[in-house]
Amino acid sequence: MKYLMLIPLVFATSCASHRPKPVFLNLSPPPAVAPPGAVRYPEVVRAYHLGRYVDPNHPGEMHEQHDIYRVEAQSAWNLHPGPVGLVAPISVGALTNAAYSPVPVNDPVAAEVNRQRQITQTMLAEADRLTGALQQLGQAIRQTRSVARENQQLRQQLNTALKRLDSLQAEIRTLQGEPAPTNTPPDSPQSP
Repeated sequence: MKYLMLIPLVFATSCASHRPKPVFLNLSPPPAVAPPGAVRYPEVVRAYHLGRYVDPNHPGEMHEQHDIYRVEAQSAWNLHPGPVGLVAPISVGALTNAAYSPVPVNDPVAAEVNRQRQITQTMLAEADRLTGALQQLGQAIRQTRSVARENQQLRQQLNTALKRLDSLQAEIRTLQGEPAPTNTPPDSPQSP
């Protein structure tokens, strides 16, 4: 019976004697920092070391210890501003209208600007000359219209005078007993 009491002690010590081996995992990945002043961040690839393990999907398979490489982040643009004391290589000023900016100072551009000014002055002078000619033409057209109206009135007066003259000549001939010839207006041809 003394031996029966020792059996539970044997089981307790046998469980305590089989300690599991500790597995060391480095859970903190190495830092990935872009070099200072970089324009793009490089691709971040980290290596993880795994010890032996049994595949959870296939319990009949065991994997030996090996490294796993994982792409943590793709390359990307660095959108962070540079250091405080860094001067930007391009000065960004207020955007202005190009019409108000001064003309560049190199010789070919200055020559072209002068040529364009001369052409503009010539065009303005020709436009003034053309305006004067159009005004003279307008005056001539107005005078021609007034002369045409006066001619029309004179023609009507001449026609009425000729009709009156014909009627007077007809009266004189009837008083004298002669046949009356008719006068024709000046713009119609006379018969022989």
